[in-house]
Amino acid sequence: MALFLNVAAVAVVAAIAYSILGRIASYRRLAHIPGPKWAAWTDLWLVRSQLSGRLTFKLRDANKRYGNLARIGRNWVVCGDPDEIRRIWAARSNYKRGYWYRGLRMDPYRDSTFSTLDDTVHGELRTKMLPGYGGKDVDGLHEAIDAQVNGFIKLLEDKYLAGDPTKNNAPYRTVDIARKVQFFTLDVISKLAFGDAFGCLENDTDMFGYIAMTESTLPVFVTVAILPWAVNLLQSPYMRPLVPNVRNMVGFGTVMTLAKEAVDERYGEKPVVKRDIMGSFVTHGLSRDEAEGEAMVQIVAGSDTTATAIRATLLYIITNPQVYIRLQRELDEGVRDGRIGNPISDAEARRLPYLQAVIREGLRMWPPATGLLPKICMTDDVICGYRVPAGTSVAWAPWSVMHNKAVFGEDADQFRPERWLDASPEQSRAMEQTAMLGFAGGSRYECLGKNIAMIELNKVFAELLRRFDIVLVDPAHPWNSFNAGIFVQSDMHVRITRREEAVKA
Repeated sequence: MALFLNVAAVAVVAAIAYSILGRIASYRRLAHIPGPKWAAWTDLWLVRSQLSGRLTFKLRDANKRYGNLARIGRNWVVCGDPDEIRRIWAARSNYKRGYWYRGLRMDPYRDSTFSTLDDTVHGELRTKMLPGYGGKDVDGLHEAIDAQVNGFIKLLEDKYLAGDPTKNNAPYRTVDIARKVQFFTLDVISKLAFGDAFGCLENDTDMFGYIAMTESTLPVFVTVAILPWAVNLLQSPYMRPLVPNVRNMVGFGTVMTLAKEAVDERYGEKPVVKRDIMGSFVTHGLSRDEAEGEAMVQIVAGSDTTATAIRATLLYIITNPQVYIRLQRELDEGVRDGRIGNPISDAEARRLPYLQAVIREGLRMWPPATGLLPKICMTDDVICGYRVPAGTSVAWAPWSVMHNKAVFGEDADQFRPERWLDASPEQSRAMEQTAMLGFAGGSRYECLGKNIAMIELNKVFAELLRRFDIVLVDPAHPWNSFNAGIFVQSDMHVRITRREEAVKA
């Protein structure tokens, strides 16, 4: 017994010593890069920041305090320089995806384009999927989006229009526009992905409890991705009996079941052939398992980020009277001159310079996709003047990049769409390249759904603001916004009235 206790004691001491030496080694390899004190010794700073719902703002603050490259974890740095981010993300860069992506598998035991770490697999999947996302293989893409825009407008008109506040006994109604916007984006992407919309707009409800489930699980989901040991543990086949099966979860599991049913319809004994996104996947050689996984990625990535872009840009519009008035004037003139149809087409929207400036400024001011998106290089590199050892996870800081004063001017923290109209060709090109980093533009990782998202943005602001006046109920507390890689936003209560000008036009 004494011998056993002595051996156990030695083993414990050895384990502690090994852990301490490991911490010292990890501290020393990045000790020359400044950052929060405890981030050099533990990942607790990064985990706590993620769970706080303010990670993207804490990354910005770290860049402001420590410089464009800051250490945020034992093996993590964050970069806020747009030129360096473009270089790291470039198609021919030596950088690869970090292990963080593996933690974002929709199915813990199967990869998708978003979670795979294999560049060859990633490239092959993208090649097969681009024609569908680009709309080349999809009949009625614009008409499908128009139908959901009309459904959004109808929901507001039927249930949430308030009366003229200057008249006695006018009905006072408000609406949480944040929630209705997500109904809209979910119905758009489900229609395009599965062939049938979920019906959130028609039923004015969170169908299947999907939104509630993702909002409650996403913060934990993204936090786990920070810790490789936690990812390995939860995705281990030995843990399968102990880890809840996502397919059995209300909301998320229901949507996974719908995805499987949609895929089975296309790959069954008598496959249904349609010229939609799923049909394009089939045509270009995605396997049944690949198509099922990508269908889920479409829903998660395509609805939440676009909803955030709409909410944030709308908030900036209605809290900046000069912007609001100028944008409505452009829309009204377009209607009167016959340059805008009913509904507005994507091509018509692209010819409205101020609308395009507003959309780009909204995407810049409040980038909707704010995950860490770490990349690693297997050789040492120099970033922002610092040597970064091989294997270091290099994250980006969206708020630092999008509010860079060298690119966007000294008023980069101000919502001012005019900057896009007043810029020289050179500055305009630099701003565009930087703002589109929100879609990973110009890189091998560029968002496949960018084209669809821009069509939605082009249409929804025009159709809302040509018909309605929208006023915040509580400007001092406009919404609840929680950052969890993507934004979870709610309680954006507004009062909507019909515009007399729009009726006359």
